[in-house]
Amino acid sequence: MRIELSGRDRERSAVGVLALVASLACAFLSARGALTGWLAAAVAFQSLPLTGLFLLAMMRLIRGEWEPMLRPVCEAAARLWPFAAASFVPVLLGLEAIYDWEREAPLSAFQGAWLGYVQYGVRTTIRFIAFALIARYQVGRQASQAASVAALILLLMGTSLTSVDWLMSLDPRFHSSGFGLQMLSIEIAAGFTVLLIVRLLTAPEPQELGLLGGLLLTLLLLWAYFQFMPYLILWSGNLPEGVKWYAVRSHGGWTAATVALGACGLGPILALLLPQVRKRRVPLITVSLIALAGKLIEFAWFALPERGAVAVFAYVLALLGFTCLTGVWFARVRQA
Repeated sequence: MRIELSGRDRERSAVGVLALVASLACAFLSARGALTGWLAAAVAFQSLPLTGLFLLAMMRLIRGEWEPMLRPVCEAAARLWPFAAASFVPVLLGLEAIYDWEREAPLSAFQGAWLGYVQYGVRTTIRFIAFALIARYQVGRQASQAASVAALILLLMGTSLTSVDWLMSLDPRFHSSGFGLQMLSIEIAAGFTVLLIVRLLTAPEPQELGLLGGLLLTLLLLWAYFQFMPYLILWSGNLPEGVKWYAVRSHGGWTAATVALGACGLGPILALLLPQVRKRRVPLITVSLIALAGKLIEFAWFALPERGAVAVFAYVLALLGFTCLTGVWFARVRQA
């Protein structure tokens, strides 16, 4: 089926494509910085189909009023998986520029066996094949409970493994057993804020709006827990490489980023405790936007320290591009 784009959608698409091209063009200034910025944006972008698929599987296991409110927007997000997969092509082509382990000797036998171009590429490919298989059974139909449980297990394990590849291995000396859950909480919270904003802006206000506000509050509380516990363990255990990893993010502009992402996470949690915020459309959209801003800062906070200003600039451009094209996608799906 051919879908005609309106003038406004064509403009947004053009801006999005130009922003993505400009982000990649930053590689002429610093390939390491530009491709790391692109990586951070690609990880943020793939959180949309991840969240859509995750919630669709949950709907099969936990029935309720939230399903009819969120299923259409979740299915639209889940269908973004091919574009999310395509966004990692520049990453796979630029592994040597992004990751030190691609150029240096491994620090251990396990690291040498785990980290490598082939291993990285295989795990990333399997990740998106899993997205495709889950989408096949969850989008447009009612999957079985067994299939939904399997989907949740695949998404959880896949996020844990690819988070190590994509982000934790940016510093091959750093390791954290809770990193996968950290990233899962960030990605699901980020994805859900986008889906909630789209739902509230493009459809009539649901009667049980408080359910959506309560779900956002739950996800943000889980995020706060999974971010605090690794920090506490690393500092209380005085683990040198872990302490250094956090110390790098406590200097220069990253200090402000740390404060901003904390405020954008904890502020919405406190606001959502109020029924006046949790059960009303405009306050809930506002809180979701603030929480989303915090999560986008957090993706940069995990990936970009010590990568230079080019990395931040490329990240912002890539985010702009993905945002424009995603906006067009949701608009066209709604009208189709």
